This record gives sequence, structure tokens and C-alpha cells, in this order.
Amino acid sequence: MDKVTPDQLMNTVVVLLAVFAAIVTVDKVIDIFKKWRTPSTDTAKKLAADKSRLDAHDKAIQNLQESNQVLCSGIMALLDHELHNGNGEQMQKARDDIMHYLQGNIGRQ
Repeated sequence: MDKVTPDQLMNTVVVLLAVFAAIVTVDKVIDIFKKWRTPSTDTAKKLAADKSRLDAHDKAIQNLQESNQVLCSGIMALLDHELHNGNGEQMQKARDDIMHYLQGNIGRQ
């Protein structure tokens, strides 16, 4: 049996280190692809927060649209009253609509 020379021992160590380095490199590349394909938890949290803010904005816009419609009907009733002096039913309905809207939306904002 031949004796192991220092050069052979060194070559074996270098080959083992190269194999270990290749394994680590492949593992890191796989981790990078996994992170790249799935959004991070920070991104998911940010998207959830943005969605809740957008939902709140949608509700606020809907509330403004409803209030504008009710107030416009009240203004129209006042204008009709000034023009025709006798639309008590329309004035009462506009008042009731405004009161119903206000009672339903107090503290909702």
C-alpha cells in the first residue's frame, strides 16, 4: 500500500471544501428563490393595512355621497318652497330624510 503524501492530503481537503462550498451555495440559491417567489410577511402586513385603510375610505366616500343626496333634496325642497310657497309635504319629507340620515350616522364616522 502506498503512503499518503502531503499533496494528496491537501488535494483531498481542497476537494472536500469545494463540495461543501457547492452545497452551501446551492442551499442559498434555493432560499433566494423561495423568498423571491413568496411575498414577505412585511409586504403582507402592509397590504392588509392598505386594504383596511381603503375600505375605510370607501365607507367615508359612501357616507359623503349619501349626505350630499339628502342635503340636496332638502335644498331643493327649500327652493321649491321659496318659489311656490305651498309644498309642505315636500318640506316635511326632506326634513324627515335629513333627520333619518343624521340619526343613522351620528358617531359612525
